[in-house]
Amino acid sequence: MSDNQIKQFQADRDAALLSLDETKIRAFAQKYEAPLPSDPDTFWTAVHKARTGAKSLPEFDRRISMSWLSDRGFKDFADDLS
Repeated sequence: MSDNQIKQFQADRDAALLSLDETKIRAFAQKYEAPLPSDPDTFWTAVHKARTGAKSLPEFDRRISMSWLSDRGFKDFADDLS
């Protein structure tokens, strides 16, 4: 991937994850041929884990997902936030 393609991917990913809109997230995944779980609980867990690991997202949004995961007994990917 070129630098421009990476930047576009990141912008598309961030927009999809920030939206918390299942249709937009699935459209992003389809565009980039990324598999997503069909089970709703697994899908939303994956989305929130992705949000915590995406360091380009605002800390506020990442922390929302950290809380969502913690409330359900899951760990996050936010190794840079405490």
